Amino acid sequence: MKSILSDQVAAFRYGLIAPIVCRQTPLLPGELKAYLEETASQIYEIPGSARNKVSTRTLERYLSLYRKGGYDALKPQAKSSKGRTTIPAPVLQQAIELRRERPERSVEQIIFMLEENGIAEKDSLANSTLARQLRLAGASRNEMLVKTEGYRRFEAEDAHVIWQSDFQHTLYLPDPQDPKRKKKAMLFAILDDYSRYVVQAQFYWDEKLPRLEDSLKKAILRWGIPEQFYCDNGAVFSSSHLARICGKLGIRLSHSRAYRPAGRGYGKGSRYAKLMRQVHMVVRFTIELLCIMFQSIFRRSMPKNRLEVIK
Repeated sequence: MKSILSDQVAAFRYGLIAPIVCRQTPLLPGELKAYLEETASQIYEIPGSARNKVSTRTLERYLSLYRKGGYDALKPQAKSSKGRTTIPAPVLQQAIELRRERPERSVEQIIFMLEENGIAEKDSLANSTLARQLRLAGASRNEMLVKTEGYRRFEAEDAHVIWQSDFQHTLYLPDPQDPKRKKKAMLFAILDDYSRYVVQAQFYWDEKLPRLEDSLKKAILRWGIPEQFYCDNGAVFSSSHLARICGKLGIRLSHSRAYRPAGRGYGKGSRYAKLMRQVHMVVRFTIELLCIMFQSIFRRSMPKNRLEVIK
């Protein structure tokens, strides 16, 4: 469990400095300072911590650690017993996720769900304490219940700076293990944001992490390492293993905000998926039409007694 949390912390720290360490062009004078100040002004969901902000000095320390020891240097050292909150970090993390999932949930409802699911012991959480910790983490009900702002177009400044990716449910095909049954084919595609070129696309029988790794590896071997890998918040894209891979390769892994896939640049990947759905419809219609034509021609040349057997 400690190893998993350590990887999550390292992935979070890497995500903060990735725009700097993954950059392929030199920084302009004052650009580093401006980025650090902007990053330090944001609210974050920090793994294993009730804090929700990082200082510029902390960011500078992360940069120094990464430049000296790479990704592994970002993992936390031995913990100190000072500064612990009265709510265990895993419990608080679950409470924050429940509030983010449904911002209208009250503190009482969150406590009830934590206790019912066995995450927290009964009567171990005080309403006021949890409310205060949620507020400090930027997850108070008032902060979460905000209006959805509009979207704006964005585009990478060059090819292979940003890759977008997603899985798409497609046709039902005969199962290789049992041809009598149908199995859904999954299309995984990686799209270059600047050129809209599909750098890798392949069909699989599921949408699990090894399939993502396979396609990402093939794309990198052919086109090189991108500066940023942009995807949604699905389980396969949010895995700590993928974060570790990107950290080792020097790729900035970023996700669109939960429940807001339109944030990925007016849905360039979605347009590709829509096109693929149209292609699948044409292919399926063509196959069905050919089957009907074949049956019609075949039956006309068949003896009547055989047709009766088929019926």
